[in-house]
Amino acid sequence: MRETVYRRALMSKLCLIYALNIADWFCTVVLLRLGGFYEANPLMRPVIGDPLSGAIAKCLLPAALLLLVRRMCRGLSARELIYVDRFICFALALYCALCVMHILSFILWRIRGIS
Repeated sequence: MRETVYRRALMSKLCLIYALNIADWFCTVVLLRLGGFYEANPLMRPVIGDPLSGAIAKCLLPAALLLLVRRMCRGLSARELIYVDRFICFALALYCALCVMHILSFILWRIRGIS
């Protein structure tokens, strides 16, 4: 019973991370086109400018990873799921911070545009 609750909570958090990942991709592309910003992730720099490569890297690969994690979590005990949950919460916090940075970047862009 507890395992089912933990698995559902994990899947919700993973879906939120996926949504934030898509938001990150969208915001990054927009900010790069506005100018004055750069891609901080060295792994994404080569693909962020190409729509197809970016979609594969930021949409398809993470979706496949989400499905893989979901499948791998099926056999875990409640105690093991708690460890996975801690890691996912850490990743979620990082993505939330990244989205806050994007919001601040849009604000800074707007302020620079007004001046």
